[in-house]
Amino acid sequence: MNVKKWLTWALILCLTFCCAGCGSDEGAVYVQSVADLANLGGIAPGDRFAGLVVSENVTEIQKDSEKTIKEVLVKAGDNVEEGQALFSYDTDELQLTLDKQRLELEQLKLSIENYNQQIKDLEADRNRVGTADKLQYTIEIQSIQVDLKEAELNVKTKETEVANSETLLANATVVSPVKGRVQSINENGTDNYGNPLPYISIQQAGSYRIKGTLSELQRGGIVEGTRMKILARTGGETTWSGTVTLVDYENPSQGSENDRYYGSTADEMTSSSKYPFYVELDSSEGLILGQHVYLEVEAEEGEPAGPAISATFFCYEEDGSAYVWAEKRGKLEKRTVILGEYNPMMDTYEILEGLTEEDYIAFPDPELCQEGAPTTREETKEASQEEAAPEESGVA
Repeated sequence: MNVKKWLTWALILCLTFCCAGCGSDEGAVYVQSVADLANLGGIAPGDRFAGLVVSENVTEIQKDSEKTIKEVLVKAGDNVEEGQALFSYDTDELQLTLDKQRLELEQLKLSIENYNQQIKDLEADRNRVGTADKLQYTIEIQSIQVDLKEAELNVKTKETEVANSETLLANATVVSPVKGRVQSINENGTDNYGNPLPYISIQQAGSYRIKGTLSELQRGGIVEGTRMKILARTGGETTWSGTVTLVDYENPSQGSENDRYYGSTADEMTSSSKYPFYVELDSSEGLILGQHVYLEVEAEEGEPAGPAISATFFCYEEDGSAYVWAEKRGKLEKRTVILGEYNPMMDTYEILEGLTEEDYIAFPDPELCQEGAPTTREETKEASQEEAAPEESGVA
């Protein structure tokens, strides 16, 4: 579901509570926690994601489609060294092909010798005949010379084939050109959609970055340039830092257990699309390829950022200044606020001054929101129900 649509439904739900609250508390206006509104699908410093150490560089190993694989010597997830054997071709078939090519080459060379001998004999015969008969010998010689040129070209082509087969036979075992981890082995050579894939993909060691994922509801919550803190899942005091360099909305995937967003109600949305994002590390010292880590959004230096809430909660004076309907001592007041950065993906404004996460505000309904109007909270109604319960039990 689109984030803005989700927010709209959330606000409709809030208005429903508002109307219910007004009806049950003599016209009181329902107010909501700024802290709760700020977390409505948003991401804040300290929010945690699952991450994986991956390689920035992936080496792809292709196989010869005309050859048969005899044995695969590695599996997905294996760490490999440069020069380590990955798979081998069927040498029996290779040897048979090479023997056949060598035989064909010898036959071509013999045909060249035969053509040369024919030309030599015809030239000798031409010298013994009269002028009237020489033309016929000349035409026959030229025809054989054409066949000779074609045979010479075929010899060069066949010599190349023999050399390639000899090289392939001598290197029947394919080795890894890099140090890293086997990411995948594709026996079929294509993906589920028929697109070609490399036979073996290897994540190269020494060039690490961190891969995390965003859920559909978190879309837009992390952007390129966001600073992230990386922590080892096994604990310890060592941490790493980095910057988000790519949020890949073009290649979504279905979420897995490792992609879940920790500490958020968005966990129930794990069946929706996930969007990978990548963090370039300031330093990768101490990290291991394939290591599972946690990712946290780093708080910016200086003053902490103010809460960011939906733009629908703000009203504007004629001079363009913004205000909200805020609770003060159980009454509603018009409170001027100073807005910061606007997030078009989430349709939220950051509040620089005028509100904190401890405040409560109302949705700006022109029929309900008036200076001095009484307010009510969901917590207050729940508390009243809890207080009434013992009395009803006593009467019974």
